[in-house]
Parts: sequence; C-alpha cells; structure tokens
Amino acid sequence: MTLPAPTADGRSRVAVVATPFGFGPASKAYSIGQVLARHHGLDVAYYGTDSALDFFTAQPGIHVRPLDDPYPGQGPPALRSADAVVNVLAPELIGTGELAARTYYVDSLGFMWGAADVPPDSPLHQVRAYLAQDLFGSAAHLARLGLRGVIPVSGIVAPPPAIPTPAAPTEGAGVRVPDRTRVLVQLGGLGNPAGHTSGRVYLALVERLLAAVRNDSVEMNVAMNHANGAFTLHAGMPVRQLSAADFRTALGHCDVVLSSPGMTTLVEASQAGRPYVPLPPQNWSQVLICRHLAGRSEQSLWPFLRGPYDHIAEAAPEAEKAVAVQEINRRLGRDDGYLTRYAQLARHAVGNPRTPDVGAPFGGAHEVAAVVAADLAGRRSADELTTEATAS
Repeated sequence: MTLPAPTADGRSRVAVVATPFGFGPASKAYSIGQVLARHHGLDVAYYGTDSALDFFTAQPGIHVRPLDDPYPGQGPPALRSADAVVNVLAPELIGTGELAARTYYVDSLGFMWGAADVPPDSPLHQVRAYLAQDLFGSAAHLARLGLRGVIPVSGIVAPPPAIPTPAAPTEGAGVRVPDRTRVLVQLGGLGNPAGHTSGRVYLALVERLLAAVRNDSVEMNVAMNHANGAFTLHAGMPVRQLSAADFRTALGHCDVVLSSPGMTTLVEASQAGRPYVPLPPQNWSQVLICRHLAGRSEQSLWPFLRGPYDHIAEAAPEAEKAVAVQEINRRLGRDDGYLTRYAQLARHAVGNPRTPDVGAPFGGAHEVAAVVAADLAGRRSADELTTEATAS
C-alpha cells in the first residue's frame, strides 16, 4: 500500500480520533498524539464530535477540527487523506478495508467486550494494529474473543508538559482553607450510548451525593464537561472544564480525588499516587470497573457501589446496558437510604484514603506511539524502495 504524499516538510500525517462517549478515550488519544508530535516529529491533527471534540478543543496548541460526515462507504475525508489514523474506541469510523489498513486501533476497555462486540465481519479484525491497554486481563480476554495479534500496552496517561512550569493552584480553586480536606471531584465527559439523558440523570444523583458528603471539613472543586450547555451541575461549588495540563495541576494540589470510576481517572490517580474515592458508575464500563476494584481494594465503597447493578444482564447489547445503568441511577437519586449510606462510607474513605491499584507502569502513550512511528517509517522506506526500483 502506497502512503499519501508527505507534508511539505516531509512529515507523515497522523489523524487522531476517539469515541465521543466520555473524556477517557479522548484523553488517551490526546496523550498518544502528543508523543507522536513531540517525540517522533509527526504531523498530528485531532478530529472529533461531541465530548471528544469538546475535550480536544480544551487542549492548547493543537490542530483540532470537527469530524466531517463520511462519504457513503468511504469513511470521513480527513481520515482517508492521512498516512495513519490513531483510533481510540471508535470502530464505527473504520468504514472501509483501505482505511482499516491505516488504522492503529487503541482499546482501553478490552476487558468489557463480549463476542457480539467483535463479530467475524468487524473491521477490528482488519486494522493495521490492535493495541490494548492491558488492565484487568484485557489482552488475554480479547484473544479469547478471536482478535489475533493484539499488542498489550501499559496504562495510557498524558505525558508531562513539553516545558516544565512551576505548579500553581487551578484557576477558580480559591485560597486554600487550613484544616480542610481539598477534594477534586472529577466527572469527566458524561457521555455514553444512552445519550445526554443518562448524563443528566447521573448529575441529579451526584448533586445529592455531594451535598450529603460535603461538610465544613471538606472543600470541593468540580471538573466536568459541559458539552456546549448540555450538562449543568447545581452543586454550589466551582465547576470547570479542565485541559489535560490543568487536570494534572489540580491533581497535584488536591488531597483526594472523588470521581466517577472511569478507567482514565483511575490510571491517572494511580500514577500520581493520589488517594481516590469512587462515586457510583455512570455507564456499563464503570460498572465492570467497580466489580474489578471490589475484589482488589480494601475500600468498602467498591462492593457497596457495585451492588445495585449486579442484576444487569452482561449479554445484553451495550446500549441496553447503558439505559439500565441510567434507570438504576434515576432510582438511586430518589433513595434517601442509599444517599445516607453512601455519605457515611465516602466520608470514611475521605478520612482514610487509598490510592487505587490498577497496575503499573504507565508508559502506554509512548508504547503506542512507538509502534505507529516505527511502522510508518518502515512503510515509507518500503514505498521509496519500490519507487526507485520502478524508476530504474
């Protein structure tokens, strides 16, 4: 396969995309793209819709564009013109075999899929490389599902800034009050296959939980995606959308992270050694994460959180499971007994915090980027040799 013509300065073009459900995949895509640009000198551009576009747009100094609708049977034009596509959890964007042959697919949730998610005709069987963040046995699980040649990588987190800067309190965080526990509430992207309704239901639950946990000894600041006005948290505390760099700064200045149990935040908190207290799950992947952490964490909150969702049928389509989680969260938001018990457990966890154990090291962004860059270099050299042989 011949690569498209390089940019004017000879660099290969890489398009980076992510599923629009939540910030985790977009955060990982951004991290990989930054390594490709900074360490491998590739021309990287980010494309997305909904929360993925929202996240990319919040990052300074990068090339971001909305993802155009694909031509029938061809895939989005921006992806068709790239030398390579780094795709995080968006198989629907792999519209043709030709595009699959240039796609490096990154799966950060490989432990959650069933056979129905990767049927024999899935484009995931045709991608150039399939790279799995190997947490909770993901790589072995994907192999059992029939995916061949899966490349395991470690936890994918944002690389440090190109130029180190002195740490400073996050804008809007205010002056720290002595003898108060500073809690960073991370709610992420709030998107999932159930749509914006699910995010609004979740926020209604979270509003009541935060009010129950908060007291004079706790100082809270919230990080979340507003999705162009689709989501609002009425909690009487600072609420901001943070860039990746801003989140790292906020992470360094908090005492405890209180978060929906998304994989990315867990990995970031684990890497930074920050204490972590979970909120209830907002989607199916977070239900499974609760199940895994309930068996490997000393925090009593994890088994408490997983309980209400245990009856959801794992074999159901993901969209149905997302709706089931939504309806459970709607019910929990009206359950005063649940709110009271969560507040008791969460306050105890804030006072006796634990760093989440999700495995180490955390070099996945560099590992994925190294695979992409080396393969691109090899393909470019092969194309040049072929061109020279044809000319002679």
